[in-house]
Amino acid sequence: MNRESLNVSLRRVMVDDAEMMLRWRSQASTRRFQASPKRTLDEVRDLLSQQAAATETSDAMGRLGWIILLNGDAVGHVQLTINPWEREHSVATLGYMVADEHQRKGTATAAVRLVSTIGFNTSGLALERIEAVAAVENVASRRVLEKAGYTFEGILRGLLRISGRRVDHACYGLLSTDQESQEK
Repeated sequence: MNRESLNVSLRRVMVDDAEMMLRWRSQASTRRFQASPKRTLDEVRDLLSQQAAATETSDAMGRLGWIILLNGDAVGHVQLTINPWEREHSVATLGYMVADEHQRKGTATAAVRLVSTIGFNTSGLALERIEAVAAVENVASRRVLEKAGYTFEGILRGLLRISGRRVDHACYGLLSTDQESQEK
């Protein structure tokens, strides 16, 4: 697929997306760098219910989730997480995953750019900073963030446990002012 012809869009998650999400979360490529625990279908439904209920407003908190669509087909998930401390500072944490067969085609990069625009929308979430981390060894995810305009900010040693071991993570950030200058 030609990267210039990618037709990537986002739609808010629905509880009915749970089985698909569980499949994506279970992929070896996702599990290899996934710090969150394995979940049951009911747990994924509960998470998606919370993500779907969150509003895109300047006081939103919690997890807001979107399904990544490629030519109208669901191929991945992207989310912004805003806890009370982060909301006070207009910051969110980004996470994403893409189905194996759609990786390395620019889909994740396009989705990260789209969700960043949603996050920085002053009439919506009104964020000023979006952060993301990727395991140092997760070169593909790090490239997604860099191609989407995120700035490498350093290494957080032993940040998360993955498969029972502490893993160093590369930290990235994007400011609303960064995105504005990229659009000019």
